[in-house]
Amino acid sequence: MSNYFGAMGTALYSKLSGGTALITELGGTLIWQDVAPDEQALPYVVYSHQGGGPDNQNSHDMRDNLWYVRGYAASRAKAVAIDKQIDNLLNKHTLSASGYTNFWTVREEDISLVEAGPNQVRIYNMGGLYRIRLTT
Repeated sequence: MSNYFGAMGTALYSKLSGGTALITELGGTLIWQDVAPDEQALPYVVYSHQGGGPDNQNSHDMRDNLWYVRGYAASRAKAVAIDKQIDNLLNKHTLSASGYTNFWTVREEDISLVEAGPNQVRIYNMGGLYRIRLTT
């Protein structure tokens, strides 16, 4: 079994945390895989696997997956600014995933949500689904 999820988690974190404009927008390296810590102050970024898997078209470990990468903020404007920086780093750029060669990374869907946080405070979530294709 491959170490795909470990390699991709590291690759996405490295790419996002290496983005100076994104880190400035967040006020620090506030980036997590799957879920942010409880009681985490806004703003921050979360990325998670949404679906996909092995392509099974040849003997290589080729992968075609969707990853959901989004920013959370207290205002729509801030969430949009964070999403813009995420997109600048990921859309049509390559990732360095250990053991893999990334040959396709594109944004396929935009997602915008407003959630009710503690005490009904609004939390804005802006991001997108990124199709990431790699092979060994």
